[in-house]
Amino acid sequence: MVNYEGIPFKKVYILGALIFIITAWFSVGYNQFDEHFQILEFAGLKLGLTSQANLPWEYECMMRPAFQPGIVCIIYKTVSLVGITNPFCISFIVRLFSASLTFLGIHMMIRLFTPVIKNPKLLYAFLLLSFLLWFVPYNSARFSSDTTAGVIFLIGSAWFLLRHKLKPSDYFLTGILLGISFLTKYQMALMILGFAAWLVTIHKAGVRNFLLFGTGIILAAALGVLIDRWFYGEWVLTSFNYFRQNILLGKASGFGISPWYYYFEQVFMNAIPPLSLVYILAVLMYLWYYPKDALTWAIVPFLVVHFLIPHKEIRFLFPVIGFLPVMIIRSADGFLQKKGYKLLEHSATKISVKLFWYLNILMVIILAFRPADAQISLYQKLWNDYESPAKLYFTGDNPYHRAAVDVNFYKRKSLVIVRVDSLQMIIPSHDTVGLFLTDNPDLQADEQFTPVLIYSSLPQWVLRFNFNHWVDRTYFWQIYELKTTPKQQ
Repeated sequence: MVNYEGIPFKKVYILGALIFIITAWFSVGYNQFDEHFQILEFAGLKLGLTSQANLPWEYECMMRPAFQPGIVCIIYKTVSLVGITNPFCISFIVRLFSASLTFLGIHMMIRLFTPVIKNPKLLYAFLLLSFLLWFVPYNSARFSSDTTAGVIFLIGSAWFLLRHKLKPSDYFLTGILLGISFLTKYQMALMILGFAAWLVTIHKAGVRNFLLFGTGIILAAALGVLIDRWFYGEWVLTSFNYFRQNILLGKASGFGISPWYYYFEQVFMNAIPPLSLVYILAVLMYLWYYPKDALTWAIVPFLVVHFLIPHKEIRFLFPVIGFLPVMIIRSADGFLQKKGYKLLEHSATKISVKLFWYLNILMVIILAFRPADAQISLYQKLWNDYESPAKLYFTGDNPYHRAAVDVNFYKRKSLVIVRVDSLQMIIPSHDTVGLFLTDNPDLQADEQFTPVLIYSSLPQWVLRFNFNHWVDRTYFWQIYELKTTPKQQ
C-alpha cells in the first residue's frame, strides 16, 4: 500500500493488526454475560457440551437467533478435524475471527473516506483512530451480537457506498449483508430502515433497485429461519418471539429501566472523561453537519429508539462504534472548515491532542493485555491440569455457576462440582483427585488431607503486603489439591 500525502498506511495497518491479534489472545472471557451464554453455551448444546436444561430462559422462549452459535459450531467442528478440542483455543479462534471481521470493516471505511478527508493531519488521525481508538481493539475481540451486527452492517453499507457504478446486483448483495446484520441482532432493523429510507429519499434508488435490496434482506432472513429450525428443532420465528418477550411482555424492562438521558450520562462516565466528551460531541456534530449522509440516516432511528426504550445498557450502542472514528474526524473537519484549519497549529490544540493520544494509548495497552473476565484463568487451570476424573469441592459460591446458569463450555465432563459445609465433610477417594475451593489464603493440613495450593486469583506475592489487614477483607479464590495424609493411605 503506497503512502498518501506521506501518511504511513502500511505501518499503521501492521500495527493495527498486531494490536488486534494481541488483544484477541489476552482478552479471554466475555464483556457481558450474553456474549458467552447466548453464543458459546448455545453452541455447546449442539456440540454436546451442555444440556438444554442448563441454557438461559431465552432458549425456552426460542427468541435468540442461532446464526452466531451456528458459526461457533462450524469453527469447532472444523478445528476438531485437526485434533483441536481445547475450548480455550477454540474461543481464541472465535475472538480472532471477530477481530478479522472488524479489521475488514475498518479497511473498507478507510477506503471509503480517505478521498473525502483532504487535510493530511486529519487523515492521519482518522487512520490511527480507526485501528487504535482505545475501545476498538478490545471490542473487535468480542464475538457478541452487538459488536458483530455493527461490523456486518458497516461492511455492507461501506461496500455499497464504495461502488462507483452501481449495478442491480449491488443492491441485492447489500440487502443480503444488511440482512445478515439483522440475523445477528434484531435491533439492527432500525439501522436497516434508516438506510432504506436514505436509498429512496436521498439516493433515489428507484423501484427495481429497491426491490432487489429488499429481496436480499428477505433471503437473509429466510436463511436465519432455516438456521433456527436446525437449532431449535422446529419451525420458529425468533425475531417475533424476541419482540413479543422483550417489548409486548416487557421482559427487558424487568432487568431495569432508565431515563432517556441515560446514554449521555453513562457514556460520559464510562468512556473516560474528558475523552468521552469528544465522542458525544462528534456524534451530535456529525448529525448536524451531514444531514443527508447515509450514515446519519442509519444511525438516527437506531439512537432515537434506544433513547426511548426503557431498558438501556451501554453495550446496546456498540453497533455504532465502527462509525465513531469517521464521525470524530469528519465532525472536526466540518468545524475547521468554518473556523479555519489554522486552529490545528494553536498550542492549546496541540497540547489537547497530545493528552488525548497519551491517555488513549495507555488505555489501548491496558485493555490489550487484560482478560475480559479474570475468572477464565480458574477454568483454564482446571482444564489443563486435571484431565482425569476430579472433584471440586466448594463452601461458598460455585465458580461454574454464573448468571443463574452453569458454565459448561469451559468445563470437562470428568470434573464434578460438589458443595460442602467444610473441609472436614470431604471423604478421601483414591480414584478421584480432590480439589477444594476456598477464600482462605492459609489453609492448614488436617488428619485427612495435606492441601497443596494450585491456584490463586491473586498472586501470592501480593498477599505478603497485607497492610491494614486488607487481605482479610478481600474475597478471592484459592484452589488446593487435597493430598491424602500418609496414615490415610
